[in-house]
Amino acid sequence: MVDLVLEVRNAASVSGLRVTAGGVDLTSKFSAPAKAELDCDATSDYVLRADLQSFNTPGTVKLEVSLTTDQGTVSDARDITVYEFSIPSGRRRNVVLFVGDAMGTAYRDAARLVSRAIVDDSGKSSFRDGFFDNLLEMDKMPVAGMAITHGTDSIVPDSANTGASWASGNKTFLNAINVFTDGTDCKWRFNGQQNAANLPFMMDNPRVENLWQYLKRRFGYRTGIVSTAAVTDATPAVQGSYVSFRQMRLEVAKQFVSNPMLGGRPAFDVILGGGADPFLPGGRTDGRNLVGELQSMGYRYVTTASELKGVNFGQPTIGLFKSGTPRPASNGIATATDANMDVAYDKLKMQRPASEPVANLGAFTDQPMLDLMTEKAIDVLSSSFAQVPFILMVEAASIDKQSHPNQAAGTIWDTIEFDKAIGVARAWAAKRPAKDTLVVVTADHDQSMSIIGVSNTADTEYFDRNKSEKISFKTGRGDQDFTVWGDSYSNARAGLPFINSSTGASNNGGSTAMPGTHAARGSATDPASSTYSTYFGNPAYRLDAATGYPMNSGPGIRRLAVGFRTGDHTGSSVPVTAEGPGALLFTGYMDQTEIMFKMAFAISSDTAEMDKMVDFLQSAKFPKTPGK
Repeated sequence: MVDLVLEVRNAASVSGLRVTAGGVDLTSKFSAPAKAELDCDATSDYVLRADLQSFNTPGTVKLEVSLTTDQGTVSDARDITVYEFSIPSGRRRNVVLFVGDAMGTAYRDAARLVSRAIVDDSGKSSFRDGFFDNLLEMDKMPVAGMAITHGTDSIVPDSANTGASWASGNKTFLNAINVFTDGTDCKWRFNGQQNAANLPFMMDNPRVENLWQYLKRRFGYRTGIVSTAAVTDATPAVQGSYVSFRQMRLEVAKQFVSNPMLGGRPAFDVILGGGADPFLPGGRTDGRNLVGELQSMGYRYVTTASELKGVNFGQPTIGLFKSGTPRPASNGIATATDANMDVAYDKLKMQRPASEPVANLGAFTDQPMLDLMTEKAIDVLSSSFAQVPFILMVEAASIDKQSHPNQAAGTIWDTIEFDKAIGVARAWAAKRPAKDTLVVVTADHDQSMSIIGVSNTADTEYFDRNKSEKISFKTGRGDQDFTVWGDSYSNARAGLPFINSSTGASNNGGSTAMPGTHAARGSATDPASSTYSTYFGNPAYRLDAATGYPMNSGPGIRRLAVGFRTGDHTGSSVPVTAEGPGALLFTGYMDQTEIMFKMAFAISSDTAEMDKMVDFLQSAKFPKTPGK
């Protein structure tokens, strides 16, 4: 379904409306002309709406409109592509979409090098001569492609407009969730006036239904979201809400409970993540207890990992594992705190490098890891006497949230946690006798981390918070400064003036590499043992047998060295990997909007021949990458 909205500018009167779609008359669907203030100017404007319309004929549908104003007759037309969709009787296809927020290629590579370059007690490494004994779970999936992530108004996107692309199959503008821009955006969008007073203008953007609501509304699918962010954050929000500004957290939470595409029914059967605040009376301007409303509808509510472990049947479930002190933000549309879950590195109680903040879990010491959340979400969604299929999105949110401040350890260990969750879904799908589950792994957008070498920085330097240097310099734009800690040889942050030794064309000067609180140690006979090395040596980590994660301290550790160029997103394409029925659809370069349509085709189409081709290409007849 989609809202059809006609904006008529510079008209004192409107009459004689006629709207057709593929020759079908839709005129009666439209409201009477309503006066509107479009473009924030003084002209007379009108808006006519036909909300939640749909098109039943596949192909290119020409939407044509004409009407009469005091200035004369005007007309316009749009071509809309409508894809055929139906589910044959007896076919049951599940979809699990994994989204690593900001997980571009370098992030996958870093997680592989850290978690798969493991040295055992005998000194043997699982990464030898450039090959891995065991690749990441997402690496082992047989089909790969790349997705282009640009939005309608920006080459560097955010998590809202990218999420809308793969959830609804349509591109939109920065910060928007499943809606298109309109003529009243000038009231709030670029002037900093995103507040309750402007809600009428923020809620009138044309909406387009996403795949989660479509499958639930038309075919009775069970739906779910899992995220390590607050569940009203942009990536989980795109599966269940329709708002023009991603920080409308109170409205997003309300639509999760009373969804406009589902006649006011809840958007999801499973919600797991952080951010309890907008679901609780104290966090809302309307005082609603959304958790209580879901409980009255039969939902189970859990708040800790211990409680989540006890979830083992298909009762609808909401699990919110982190909150602040619930109160609305001063703008009246959000909560004062966006309580994201703590990152894997901190939940594992690992010591943070000197330049990264000390963990502070507060009262939330029993938060689940993402693999447990994924396991239990699948348990709930698949436990149905009626054997109803499901669609689930799982997000590793803090790959992005740790990358913004250039916190490499937090970012990399969250990517490893994400891969473990992917392994849960792959193992579950592999046991299905009908092979009925498509698993897709991708990212919403990229960030700027690059792999730049290895570091042998001693723990005494790497973790020393009492030893740092502040470096200041003057520019025409003003004075700037940044702080260097002892871990800088393994994490060259965006502020560091990395001096390139490979070319004389650089405008930089002085000592090569990056500044640090201690002099780099080098060795001509064993360059791999140097404090920092671009070209020599491999990372080497020890495995913590209790958790299954690599340790970032202790004897024999040689850390991966990474560098960041910015603290923001980038416009680079992101990887896509897929496994299961219809996976071959995800090969090659694609626009991000195609991911939604490919998931839909995998559900509705006979993919037997392409699935045989994937099996054939994985046979022993063809070369196979070590570690797969």
